[in-house]
Amino acid sequence: MAPPLWSGTPPEPRRALSVAGATLRIAPFLIRKWEQRYVSPVTLCIDLDRLPPGLYRIVAVHNFRAEDCNPDLEECLAGVFLAQRLDSRWEEAEDHPVECRSLEVLGHLDTVARRITPP
Repeated sequence: MAPPLWSGTPPEPRRALSVAGATLRIAPFLIRKWEQRYVSPVTLCIDLDRLPPGLYRIVAVHNFRAEDCNPDLEECLAGVFLAQRLDSRWEEAEDHPVECRSLEVLGHLDTVARRITPP
């Protein structure tokens, strides 16, 4: 039997965000919602120079496409979707063919100022 994806005390998801130079860093996190545990077990690093300049929502999502071999059906893999602000609305993860469901907004990112603000 595979071990659970998460063990120990998770950091608060909003405190898991930081920017260092041109890199957005998202520490491992755990979100409990809908009687499930959504886990991002590794640090994610995103090169901000590869994104169009602008404002983004950092959204935790349930990633349906990732291979999840965990036999615990109450624990699922989480991912991150960067929703860009377009005109007067935010992009939605569900509007793209990435097969994921939004869980929670972790924060807002300004790629020009290299700053994260709370949701």
